[in-house]
Amino acid sequence: MPGYRWIQLVVSNQAAGGKCTISLHSDGNPETWASFDDIELIPGRAELFILGADISSLKKSEDKGGIYREADGTKQDALKILKDHGLNYARLRVWMNPADGYHNKAELLTMASRLKSQGIKLLVDFHYSDSWADPGKQNKPTAWAHDDFEQLKKDVYDHTFDVCNSLVAQGTPPDMVQIGNEINAGILWPDGKYDHMDNLAALLKEGYKAVKDCSPSTLVMLHIAEGGNNDTARWFFDNMVQRDVPFDVIGVSYYPYLHGTLGQLQDNLNDISARYGKDVIVAESAYAFTDQGNDSLANIANSGMAVPGYPFTPEGQRDMLRGVMSIVRAVPDGRGLGVFYWDATWIAVPGNGWDPTDPKSGNAWENQALFDYTGKVLPALDEYLNP
Repeated sequence: MPGYRWIQLVVSNQAAGGKCTISLHSDGNPETWASFDDIELIPGRAELFILGADISSLKKSEDKGGIYREADGTKQDALKILKDHGLNYARLRVWMNPADGYHNKAELLTMASRLKSQGIKLLVDFHYSDSWADPGKQNKPTAWAHDDFEQLKKDVYDHTFDVCNSLVAQGTPPDMVQIGNEINAGILWPDGKYDHMDNLAALLKEGYKAVKDCSPSTLVMLHIAEGGNNDTARWFFDNMVQRDVPFDVIGVSYYPYLHGTLGQLQDNLNDISARYGKDVIVAESAYAFTDQGNDSLANIANSGMAVPGYPFTPEGQRDMLRGVMSIVRAVPDGRGLGVFYWDATWIAVPGNGWDPTDPKSGNAWENQALFDYTGKVLPALDEYLNP
């Protein structure tokens, strides 16, 4: 069928009373059509092991007055709400010396203790910066700005080991660590930029060694953006493998309005999991529940960006999360470990904006949180109750 492609979807459910009814439908417009084929029932559970969310915003939100509510409007600890809806893994970023004093080692240790008390596992997201690091910027922390490359390698090792060892010492060792955040373009520019691949590989090796020296059982992830772009993924990981960079897990970011179709995400995850023999995780994904804002800053996901068939509504948000989870479940040989929703708790609270140097800065993400503008948990999170 020219112009069309198949997507494999995998769902998990429990049949009761010896009966199971399967219904297939499409929400397309009247002039569209859908074809379903090769339905297979397999005993057991097609279960995702990681039902996660990045909640790096939570501590600051709470400190600035953020309120979270159950679906019936009852005020509740956001972490308990998430846990009660099935969350079993949390992702927390760590910066070096942030201007506002948040997202540093001290906060990480505090939050790690809270996670352990709830039985939630921990993924530590090292940015190796004083602020945001992503494909568009990978700025060195001020403390390392004038260090030569040999010292930079030591910096990465020492910082990684210090944070990891501090977690171990307080009885909350990290279950997983990612060496850098969305590192398509490298880390610690210009020394570790993508056009200095040997340097990048050397820095990543130091981070991996630090984690394993501290906590041998902790998994190490390499995390890139553009989850629907197989060319980028193969280019990056081919370069890493050629330079003998060790890693345990592959993580990708996938924002549906930026990073291709669900089909392209599936093609990429299926290919890289087999090609490199690694488990894969969607380490970041999110979708809007409205196109309306709740503060003065324009949102990243705004009117006109919704994927066809997935409107920016609570139902559309839930359907998109369900779709992403289904794609990860379908990765062959059980190599799709799970998903992390980003940033589930970042509601619009004055003082908790994008810019850590400006307390008056707004939040461009509140319409993609898993809590609505009254603080109530959204139905998308219910997808975690059926892993």
